[in-house]
Amino acid sequence: MRKTLLLFMLLSVKLTFGQFSDDFTDGNFTINPTWIGNTGAFNINANKQLQSSLRSVAQTVVLATESYLALNAKWDFFVRMDFDPSTANQARIYLIADKQDLGGALNGYFIQIGESGSADSYDLYRQTGTTVTKIIDGATKPRANTDLLQANIRVTRDAVGKWELFTDITAGSNYVSEGTVTDATHQNTDWFGVSCKYTATRSTGFIFDNFAVSELTPDVTPPSLLSAKAIDANTLEAVFSERLEFASGLSNTNYNVGQIGSPSSVTAIGNNTYKLNFSSALPNGEYKLTVTNVKDLRGNVISAKNTASFFYVAPYTIKKGDVLLSEVLANPRTGGVDFVEIYNNTNQILDIKGLQLANADASGNPANIKNISANSVYIPAKTFWVLTTNPTIIKQHYKVQFENHFIQMGSLPSFNNDKGTVILMNGTDILENFSYSEKMHMGLLKDGDGVSLERISFDADVNATGNFTSAAQSVGFATPTYKNSQNFVTDINKNVVMLANKVFSPDGDGFDDQLNIEYRFATPGNIATVNIYTDRGLLVKKLERNTTISTIGNFTWDGFDDSGKLSKIGMYVVKFDVFALNGKTESFKQTCVLAARLN
Repeated sequence: MRKTLLLFMLLSVKLTFGQFSDDFTDGNFTINPTWIGNTGAFNINANKQLQSSLRSVAQTVVLATESYLALNAKWDFFVRMDFDPSTANQARIYLIADKQDLGGALNGYFIQIGESGSADSYDLYRQTGTTVTKIIDGATKPRANTDLLQANIRVTRDAVGKWELFTDITAGSNYVSEGTVTDATHQNTDWFGVSCKYTATRSTGFIFDNFAVSELTPDVTPPSLLSAKAIDANTLEAVFSERLEFASGLSNTNYNVGQIGSPSSVTAIGNNTYKLNFSSALPNGEYKLTVTNVKDLRGNVISAKNTASFFYVAPYTIKKGDVLLSEVLANPRTGGVDFVEIYNNTNQILDIKGLQLANADASGNPANIKNISANSVYIPAKTFWVLTTNPTIIKQHYKVQFENHFIQMGSLPSFNNDKGTVILMNGTDILENFSYSEKMHMGLLKDGDGVSLERISFDADVNATGNFTSAAQSVGFATPTYKNSQNFVTDINKNVVMLANKVFSPDGDGFDDQLNIEYRFATPGNIATVNIYTDRGLLVKKLERNTTISTIGNFTWDGFDDSGKLSKIGMYVVKFDVFALNGKTESFKQTCVLAARLN
């Protein structure tokens, strides 16, 4: 019993590390490790070597055993062929294969020995499906005895896919390099094996020994969780940086989704990919998968706090009114780019994959239709997202509140500077169709270059008269990724200007170094002039002059006067004058104290 348990433990360790060796001194190839395939076509000869058996027909026979090393790996083996190899009598030693049937279509790499002529070479091939490509062409090796070929062969492959093939045709350890190549096409494997193609008279002439697959350099890097993705309401897909040890990868207690818990079961669906099945459906939302205790084939344990965030959004068809046009920049400043801002008008996360932008042709029909994103993009409820070809330029030209709320498109439909149409679509359904014009800009604006048109109300129709106007100068003439500067504030019934701090001390100590002047207006389209006076009425600072302002915002005064000198200690008056294009004016006064330390 103890011997059996020890053998099982040793076998488990060998498979866990993804490496194996077999010199056939145990007299079989059925256990430790187990070879499968055309087992009746091979035997262990008197020299304790794997040899092909006598057959009366021409055929190809194969044997394969489990092997999981494909990168950072070394393969060693001995091969002997008691005949002159040819295209009809040749051997393939599969270093990597994703299928056990080495005679069929597979993805992998093999060493081939056998070609026309008496000076055979040792060559490395890549196989993809049924397509075979030579990637290392070894030098020809003339032999004194044409009917005897034998060699020790070593192949290495590093962590990035660089191969090197070595041979010693004296079957010793004086290896000669046959060539190098970098090829990372196939990076996973399940099998190692041999394939012998022969005519009937050569059926016993293939001999192999001293197979060893091992790490090229010790693997001390733990696995990491690369990504998590919701497949459906009950299924999550987790992808790791490398293959996991079998038991730890399938243990459901090693996985946890916040607020949901562990999956009911785990299934391996690829070399590095696992499917997590949950008994209860995931509600719409953002989640975080945490993985602990899983190991790679070498036994390295995943580091703490390996997490990946993902969204789950139940299938939903976006309809009219769900996503609205919020802001349009069709006339960028020199060196700038256009952008269109959209708004999630619902109370749920939406996947906007499949939405499109277009302009209009001469008949008003959608034209130059562009897909917003080929991949899922989840936008939370009541958030603003910017569509543009170059988010970096937008971030350079304007203040951006949420730097990740950008969707970079390969191209936008062309939007003319003076007037045009922006159409937001979902397939054939038109969600919104906005006709803009430079005449929508505020009348006192000198130049519309670099000034976006902002939507004032999401409750009103997109083309309602006066529903779009210039973004406020006080916010930089655009508000990409956050609420519009020009919007109705429904919870304000009285315009207000107030000081956040009545006393300030511009002494650089980090505490109340500037005066904060806050304002709130119920309607957009206001222009402000802000001046600072002494308590005797002397003008010391023209803080703002005919500045278009947002409905909610603030200005600051650092205590310096118009000549650049720090104002004296004392009382000052802030005069905030506002007028709108409809002729309405208002004036606000607030007093403050400029103070200083007493010591």
